[in-house]
Amino acid sequence: MPELELVPTPEPATARPSLWRRLFRPRDIGFYLMIVLAWIGAVYTTYDMQTSRWYWHWLIPIFGLICIITQWNNVEPTLKSRLSLIARQILHWGAALALAFLLYMVSAGHNNIIDLIDDRQGSFMMTYTIALSAFLAGIYYDWRLCVVAVFILIGGIVNVAFSNLAPLMVWVGLGLVIIYFVGAWLYNLWQERQAAQASP
Repeated sequence: MPELELVPTPEPATARPSLWRRLFRPRDIGFYLMIVLAWIGAVYTTYDMQTSRWYWHWLIPIFGLICIITQWNNVEPTLKSRLSLIARQILHWGAALALAFLLYMVSAGHNNIIDLIDDRQGSFMMTYTIALSAFLAGIYYDWRLCVVAVFILIGGIVNVAFSNLAPLMVWVGLGLVIIYFVGAWLYNLWQERQAAQASP
């Protein structure tokens, strides 16, 4: 009697997530939130340079928290690695926050002992400090933080060089978002074509 051969049934191919889900993963949402918060800060600073500094002060620890959340699953799932991630982010953004408060203390118009810079200069130095912190974080953790840094720096330059240009900041922010989504869409199309060519 001939033996029956068991033919393994092929496993069903896992469906690739849709483009919408690939663009709005949890770690991507953190990046979008940073862009929106920087966008709001740029417009707010254009209208009121003095009181907007407190917005940037609060934004620094929020950026640090977003970096911790988005990088949480990118490190080894051990207590040592997670604590190391938290410590590095606290030191990184804590230094930026300390420098931001130092700039506030030496700026004019706040009854401080030392008045070294005016509101416009202090506003630019504040945004430059945050932009540099975001850029360095982008080098070590996620390149998209460099995009956030560029946007913050452009906002600081516009606020120093011009005034009442909040609509321009809106269009700049919208343009960055469109460029990112178009680039992500083209990259995903390229990945799909490469996968189709590699498959038999």
